[in-house]
Amino acid sequence: MTGFVSSDWSFYVMLDVSKYGVKDDLHFCEWLAEHVGVGAVPGSCFFKEDVHHLVRFHFAKRDETLQAALDRLSALDSKAKTYQCTEVNKI
Repeated sequence: MTGFVSSDWSFYVMLDVSKYGVKDDLHFCEWLAEHVGVGAVPGSCFFKEDVHHLVRFHFAKRDETLQAALDRLSALDSKAKTYQCTEVNKI
């Protein structure tokens, strides 16, 4: 997976989701949970600046949970095509 920013000694990774046309990271995280089955936190929660193209994945989880998330995320590119067509994203 490309487009991520990692931090040494942390339990999370920030992923740049701008390639999916994301304009609202909160809506994208809601869509991600519903359609992909993986939870993420909107990156805008962590910035004072107007940042809406990052989402944060926490990975202090069991290996089995992480593998299931990776399996689900492997379909993100194909499923994201439906995200790009939603009316809410066009705002």
